[in-house]
Amino acid sequence: MRTLGQGPLRAVLVVACVGLLAGCAEVGASMRSAVNGVTTAFDPPKEQPTPAIEPRYCYRTLGKVNCYPQPLPASEANRLVGYQGPAPRAHSGTGPLSP
Repeated sequence: MRTLGQGPLRAVLVVACVGLLAGCAEVGASMRSAVNGVTTAFDPPKEQPTPAIEPRYCYRTLGKVNCYPQPLPASEANRLVGYQGPAPRAHSGTGPLSP
């Protein structure tokens, strides 16, 4: 014969078990994310695209060297010290600037 208190007690136990199991699911999810974080820490870094080099053409002046984004006219070719980017002309200056 059943007593009146067993039904509510059983319901409380079922709710408690479901709550405990739900807590385990949250722990499992946090463990998975922690493991994924550790494994991705050892992945090689993704390569960044290299930025485009802006051309520079440097010419000697009286006191210093001035650089421009475009080559000066051909009459100034004898003052060309160096350049970075495409060559201004076939035979001018001393060659590219060192990177």
